[in-house]
Amino acid sequence: MSFIAPKWDPAQGHYVIDVQVSFSASTRVPLGRDSQGTPEFTDLDAVQNITDLTIQQLIKEGDQHKWFAKLPSHEQLMKRVRNSFKGEPKESHNAVVLSTLLLTPKQVTFLWAPITHVEPATAPPLYIDDTEGEESESEAGTEPEISESNLPPVALTDDTQQTREEYLLTRLRAAKARVEAEQIRMQYFETTGRMPPDSESEDD
Repeated sequence: MSFIAPKWDPAQGHYVIDVQVSFSASTRVPLGRDSQGTPEFTDLDAVQNITDLTIQQLIKEGDQHKWFAKLPSHEQLMKRVRNSFKGEPKESHNAVVLSTLLLTPKQVTFLWAPITHVEPATAPPLYIDDTEGEESESEAGTEPEISESNLPPVALTDDTQQTREEYLLTRLRAAKARVEAEQIRMQYFETTGRMPPDSESEDD
């Protein structure tokens, strides 16, 4: 529904057809002033398009709800349209919206209500600083780049092989020590005629 059902005004001799708010919101037209300061439409093409659409809707809804015994054709109604302001526009008003239709057998008056339209502020472009994200990725396990070293190359050793060699060398030293200890015991025997006391004995 674009309109509220017509109401007859016997004092003025016309039907009053109020425009639904939802339809009215789509009829906004810029309002300006001429060199004499008189309010005027600044976009006549928009006014013409809205007028055409409104007459179409009026004929359609009038037929659906049986509002009128008979309406003239679309073309004939377009020729009978007259535009007027609903109240005197003030300096602060910069637009109008269609508010009411006044219908007589010879004329369709479009009443435009002055409004002050404020364009919504344009939001600044969204910018997200991704520096912190890069640091988080680095902290999360991304390895930092390591520059090339100027030190001479060092040959890598096999830890297993090195450990085995140390083990064998230790065993060899222990065996050599046992042989030397035995030689000293023999020399002691030859010199004294008795065996030397056991080093682990408590009688030493």
